Amino acid sequence: MDFGTLYQLRTLINRRNVVADVTKDMTACEEFMELITNAYVISAATHIGVVCNVKELASKIMSSDNQLAAVTSIAKTLCSKMVNLHTTAADTMEPTDSSLDRVLEYSKEVLSLGLLLMEFKDAIREGDGLRVLRCWKYFFLFFRATNHKNYCIEALHFLMQYYYLLPRRYAEQMLWGRFVNTRGGLGNNISADLHMEHLNRLLKDMVSHLGANKTPCAIVRASKALGILNTILEDLDKYTTKKHTTRSDSEDLLKVVEELCQNNVFCSQPGRKHHSFPAMKSNKLLMSIDKEKVKKWMANKTANIIKVSPL
Repeated sequence: MDFGTLYQLRTLINRRNVVADVTKDMTACEEFMELITNAYVISAATHIGVVCNVKELASKIMSSDNQLAAVTSIAKTLCSKMVNLHTTAADTMEPTDSSLDRVLEYSKEVLSLGLLLMEFKDAIREGDGLRVLRCWKYFFLFFRATNHKNYCIEALHFLMQYYYLLPRRYAEQMLWGRFVNTRGGLGNNISADLHMEHLNRLLKDMVSHLGANKTPCAIVRASKALGILNTILEDLDKYTTKKHTTRSDSEDLLKVVEELCQNNVFCSQPGRKHHSFPAMKSNKLLMSIDKEKVKKWMANKTANIIKVSPL
């Protein structure tokens, strides 16, 4: 079995709820990817000599007079050496096949994509519209590279609205009004779309319990009461529901870190490769993009977006 691949690590920590079809359990897949990314970060940090182990990483940050500066320094060193987010061939030199360590390149790809996902999730939690915008620029390229046409159009539409189509006031409202904080406090934002899904689910539950009384008038009345009912239910859960203990991932994290470090996934060994990914190349996804085709595609789609734009 290939060491350090997502499938092997999933088997190592027995995450059977993580399946190939992400839509079947998106939460489990996101949690797994976040754990794996954290493990790759720690493994990469130990390899480049920033720290020797997990405990030293924590102590180095906690003992610093300026913890933010310590984290920033470690992050800059790590990203400059291990993160692949180059978008053109001029940004990086592709080594020859004989000198390429495909295991290392696979690890860099996992680390890069994992960090981008975590950046996006953290930007939402903090309600940081500019960081979300930067993430969508990369998402656009990745959607294009993986031929996810609908997502690619959605990303292009978002970017076009902010930079060109909307008046400045509306563009800023779109950028900063994408978040909802129903709990209060810092770092507790969720996307407005997710909040709307929660309300839709609550409304469907209300309608399903109407039974024989389900009429258009009753549904409208239920929808008007949705906001206050949601507030009442949240308060009820807050004061009557016992706090649930969450399972710690620390043991699984240490297992994955140990596996990655033992197999030196970030140590360059020319000619090494995974059996499942024998043709893995440096920065595979972004470097596979044909810029001229993308420009032509963007020009055609932009013309269509402008035609249907209400402004």
